[in-house]
Amino acid sequence: MDSNAIFAILLLIAGLAILIAEVFIPSGGLLGVITFLTLLVSLVFAYRAWGTSHSNIFYAFLVMLLMLVPTTIGIGFYVLPRTSLGQRVLLEGPEAQQLTPFAKETSRFQRLVGKFGSTQTLLNPGGLVRVEGERLHAVSEGLPIEPGESVQIVGVQGTRVVVRPNTPPPVIDESTPESTTETSSSTLDFDFPPLS
Repeated sequence: MDSNAIFAILLLIAGLAILIAEVFIPSGGLLGVITFLTLLVSLVFAYRAWGTSHSNIFYAFLVMLLMLVPTTIGIGFYVLPRTSLGQRVLLEGPEAQQLTPFAKETSRFQRLVGKFGSTQTLLNPGGLVRVEGERLHAVSEGLPIEPGESVQIVGVQGTRVVVRPNTPPPVIDESTPESTTETSSSTLDFDFPPLS
């Protein structure tokens, strides 16, 4: 066998091996360029060996090269990760729960929605609140809330709870007559300007 033919076959095998290595080794495309150059030199040696004297063998080599490149890429991406060697080399991706940031904190805070507490610092809009004896980072719904005010947790935003001021329901004193209650509720704190 001609030395050009041996070099063509050896370079073809080496190029395909480098192409499979490209799947496993992050090289920024460097191994892809090396693969391209190796396969191109293999094609040059194949032309020297069979191009003029046995053109059928050269064209068969060319077709085999064109078929082996996508097949090798397919093997690298689909078959090798399913083999024991591929599973040892390639790591499995994390599960969806591991990708969710602060999953434990978020689920713990979700259980606090609807609970009441008090502000420890000024919420403008962020600050600290105390709920069930625990200090938590909180954010208001846009309004500043003074320290010591009662708040209710209405949602969760990352690792903070969302609060709104808790206005307690009005206390109605049953000992006072209703006419007094009506009079006090109808009193205005301001006067309307006269109509002209």
